[in-house]
Order: sequence, then C-alpha cells, then structure tokens
Amino acid sequence: MSQRTRKFFGMIMLVAWVILYAAVGMTIGAAVVANATPLAQILFFLITGLIWIVPAGLIIRWMEKQV
Repeated sequence: MSQRTRKFFGMIMLVAWVILYAAVGMTIGAAVVANATPLAQILFFLITGLIWIVPAGLIIRWMEKQV
C-alpha cells in the first residue's frame, strides 16, 4: 500500500473513530452520568475526553509508517 493510500484510509478511519467515540461517550454521559455527582461527571468527561487520543495516535502512527 502506498503512503498516499495509507494516509487516505487512515484519515477515513480517524474521522469515523472520533465520530463513533463521541457518540458513544455522549450517550453514556447522557444516560448514566447525568444523574451522578458533579465530581463524577467531571472525572467521566475528563477521562473520556483523553482516552480517544491513544487509538488516534495508533492510527496516525500506522499512517506514517514507511512502506
């Protein structure tokens, strides 16, 4: 797979991942965390706001891998 093709597919995977992750996080946040204490809400959104970076970094690393 050429570098250009890898970046194209990586971009699609990255956008799809962020949309899916945000939708799941918002759904869980609205259904479960909305009734929690303010501290639990802050911790939930802080943690979920940072966790997406790990898979995104792996996708970016795969995109940049030399053929």
